[in-house]
Amino acid sequence: MQQSHPAVPPQQNSLRKTQTRPIVLLIVGVLAILISLGVRNSSWARERMLKNLSLEQLALAIRDEPNDSLTFLYYGNALITAGNAQEAEQAFKRASELNPGNERAVLGMASARFRMNKLDDALEAFKKATVLNPKDKEALLGVAQTLYRQGYVSHATEPLKKILELDPRSGPAWYFLGKMYGDTHESDLALDALKHAVQVDPNKAIYWRDLGQLERHYAHLPEAEEDFKKAIHFAQNDPESYLWLGQLYLQMGDTPKIRGQAEQCFQSAIARDPQIEEAYFGLGQLYQRSANYPSAIANYRKATELDSSDEKALHYLGESLVRNGQTAEGQKLLGAANELETAKRDVDYLQKRILAEPKSRDLRLRMARLYRKYENDRSALQQYAAYQNLGSEDTQVRAEMTTYENELIKRGVLPPRPMAGLNAAPNAAGSH
Repeated sequence: MQQSHPAVPPQQNSLRKTQTRPIVLLIVGVLAILISLGVRNSSWARERMLKNLSLEQLALAIRDEPNDSLTFLYYGNALITAGNAQEAEQAFKRASELNPGNERAVLGMASARFRMNKLDDALEAFKKATVLNPKDKEALLGVAQTLYRQGYVSHATEPLKKILELDPRSGPAWYFLGKMYGDTHESDLALDALKHAVQVDPNKAIYWRDLGQLERHYAHLPEAEEDFKKAIHFAQNDPESYLWLGQLYLQMGDTPKIRGQAEQCFQSAIARDPQIEEAYFGLGQLYQRSANYPSAIANYRKATELDSSDEKALHYLGESLVRNGQTAEGQKLLGAANELETAKRDVDYLQKRILAEPKSRDLRLRMARLYRKYENDRSALQQYAAYQNLGSEDTQVRAEMTTYENELIKRGVLPPRPMAGLNAAPNAAGSH
């Protein structure tokens, strides 16, 4: 005979279900967390592994995994570190194609383009990165630096202000804001921003150095001296800080003590970078002041060897030669310095005009001809090409450009043109 069981009251059955549901939800939640941690740890471990691979190993990895966005991302980072921005751009571009929402890939692509001076493309990519993450300080800084390099200084300050809204202790934002205010001659704002930069990051030598340069520009000489000394303290192998401190001492007076301090600074700069032209120029000025013309001539000559476009070094070399009795050579160099100064002034004027009117064909042609006159050949060809691209074909200017290119080929500046038909395809009718 089958034994019957008493029925469970509905209230108790409902109570059991109510007690069981939280336990089930807890188990599901724990499993979800464990899975999430497992995925996160797996991704973290993979990134750590990729980070430790060499450039050569990453090149092999992208062959093995041609559709892995993360591998291309780290390959791009390694190429940037190696100084190969062109291939890095392609790696970051591939990483972005495989994962369109990968902000780091877009940011890497922007950085590569910035390094190659492809400023329009860089700006587009930096802005895309800020769309993907409006709080990305690195992307906002990239937008600011690109606009600054393009000459849009007033526009460049806005992204920096956004960074400071997100992080009032951002040293780079304060630093670049100070540089930009300095360029627009807003001295109080520039000094305030750079002082903020050294307050939030007092160990950054470049912040102290540029603050010193700004203080020096506005004749705050004692403050500038202290700033340069702090820059040297935090970066003792930086030749620029020694150079600028030496230039400051030249500005502070002409006592034996100050001359000795200036000489020591210039020599310290040269010891750290033998190719630093401005330090030789500074020594030349120092020795010229004390009528030590042979030493002044030697240092001015070295300065002009390192930078043949320095019209001031050329002028003072000519002046020192004349005072040393070498009149013929001195007068010749003084004339060359005047001509060089005129050329630089003309070029600077046209560059500013082109920046304000980038689509003016007339300005581009004038700049091309000016560069040609002073044998800045590559720049001249670029301006001729810009002239042609901004309007319909000008046959007269095309002929002028062709004549110029032929001159450059004869001088060995450009390679010879390929012979006609040299790379022509085989005749299809005659091939079997």
